[in-house]
Parts: sequence; C-alpha cells; structure tokens
Amino acid sequence: MTTATPAPLRIGVIGLDHWYAAIPFARRVAAEPGVRLRALVDRDPDRVAHVAGLTGCERTSTDPAFILDDAEIDAIACFTSVDRNPDLVVAAARAGKHIVSVKPLATNLADADRVVEEVERAGVVFVPSESRHTSPLARRLSGLVDSGRLGELRAGTFAMHSTLPAAWPGAGEPGWWADPARTAGGAWIDHAVYQIDRITALFRSPVAGITGTTANLVHRELPLEDYGHAVLTLESGAVVTVEDTWITPAGASSTRAHIVGSRGAVFHSTATESLGVAEEGGAWTVETLPPDPSDTLDALLAAVNDGVAPGSTVRTARQTLATCLAFYDAARGAR
Repeated sequence: MTTATPAPLRIGVIGLDHWYAAIPFARRVAAEPGVRLRALVDRDPDRVAHVAGLTGCERTSTDPAFILDDAEIDAIACFTSVDRNPDLVVAAARAGKHIVSVKPLATNLADADRVVEEVERAGVVFVPSESRHTSPLARRLSGLVDSGRLGELRAGTFAMHSTLPAAWPGAGEPGWWADPARTAGGAWIDHAVYQIDRITALFRSPVAGITGTTANLVHRELPLEDYGHAVLTLESGAVVTVEDTWITPAGASSTRAHIVGSRGAVFHSTATESLGVAEEGGAWTVETLPPDPSDTLDALLAAVNDGVAPGSTVRTARQTLATCLAFYDAARGAR
C-alpha cells in the first residue's frame, strides 16, 4: 500500500518590510517541490517586482486582499513591519489560512491576544519567525540537553552583535526598524526574540523575573536603542543573560551562546565557526559549528502535511513578546 503524496501547499507572501526573512523564504518556496509560491504582495511595486524576478512568481499586487481573498492560497507568510502584522494574520486566520508570522507577532500584548484568539478559533497552523527547532544547531543543542550530558542547566549567555539593519538591500538607513510606532523596540528585541525562544526550548522553565539596561552607544540619534542587555531569572533558579546590539563595525557581526549545566557545558560562536562541549572531568571538545537556518517552512509543512505540532506556537510567540516587553519596562524603571 502506497501513501498518497500531499498536494503542494500554496503560499502567498504578504509584505517585504522584513526582507532579511522574506526574500530567502520566497526563494525557497519557489524552489521546493512540495510547495507553490502563488502570489507576492508589497506596498511598494518596485520591491515586489524585484522579488518576483528572483522567484519567477507571476502573480503580484500591492493589496493584501489579493492574497487574503484568494481561495486557492492555503497559507500566508507575513513579513510586514510588526505594527501591520496583527490585522493581517487575524484576517488570514479568519480566512482559514495557515500562517508564518514576522517576529515579534505584535507591538503590544492586546494585539498579540487578538492574534492568539483568532488563530486558535480558526484552528490554523501558526509558525512564528523566531522559532528554530529543527536546524542542525538546534538539534545538536537539544540533543545535548536531552541526553543528560549537561545535567541540570544553571546558567546561559546569549548574544548577537550586528550592524544597523537596512530598510532594503543597499539602503543607507534602517527605515521601519528604528520607528517606535512600527515595532516594539530596537536592537535588543530584534534578535532577543530568537534567543528567548531557544532559551524556552532548552531550559524548559518559565521566566520568573527580568531586568537589564538599554542604551544608544553608537547611533545616538536613533529613537530606539542600539544596545540592550537583559538578565533573566527562570523559575528553575537558572540565570540567563541576553545581549543584542546594532553597534558593530561592518563585517564584525557575530552570534554566540554559552550554556552551563551541573555536569557539563556547551558554547558556540559564529565568529570562530565552532561549537564546544565540556563534560565533567574532561577537556573541551570542539567541532565545526552546525548551521542554524530558519526552519519556518519546514515547520509549516510538517504541521500541515503530517500533523507535527510546531516547536513554537502562537502562544509561545505571545509569551516571548511578553518577556521582551517586561524587559523594556524594567530597563526604563532602572533609569
């Protein structure tokens, strides 16, 4: 007996504001045999024409309704600025379409709660962009935790230092990323959402408290921070720090993490392209850093075609946003 191959999932991309995620996602959908890139939408006709040329997608528009009202589209990937995301994903859920969402899912918890309510009412799949659970690096880290080789996780340090984002490839200014009306924060939340999602997956303990600081160390004219450093205390008693910035010189961006348990530790760094593991009584063993690409398309397909629940859901995304907003509240209160 043979198993029927599922029909290709038909996907529409709404918004190219977060082009760092939108363009690779659209190109991968256009290249994968199990999916179809049915349509592209962006407010800027030049941007949508550019991505259409990269992907071969012939159906384009500047109106989101072009995708939301299309009964032949099964799922949307929304990569607009964060302020526009809640209304669009709510409309998609009401239309019965599965969702890949920009990160974070909203600028405030009231809008995030609207998204949670409509997604759960519709019963559609929701994959947040900050979620990475099946990449080679994610599997390596979770495998170490699951094996017990690290013991009880007690501390962690997560950091990403990057340059100021560009509004579009080649643009000399950050655009919406530095507009307080269009996003929930600046440099810190830009990448902290990824790290908090991973901390949740690895430490498996809710955040009990958070504090920290923000600053403008290089881009003093920005209305949002270019530096943030948070200290999270988890209910397990573990303490984790998250530092994210837009302050590095061109070419000096890097991501690193160091997790310490009662029996061992693991670190990884993009600067050295290495991952090291140390176990009780032993020296560090260093290997090549496994890749950590976005796996939102894989998670979407696994959920829709095989019923495999995504590693992070709409409720995970809501909690990640709540943690980020609590950090900003704490940082303001510390001034």
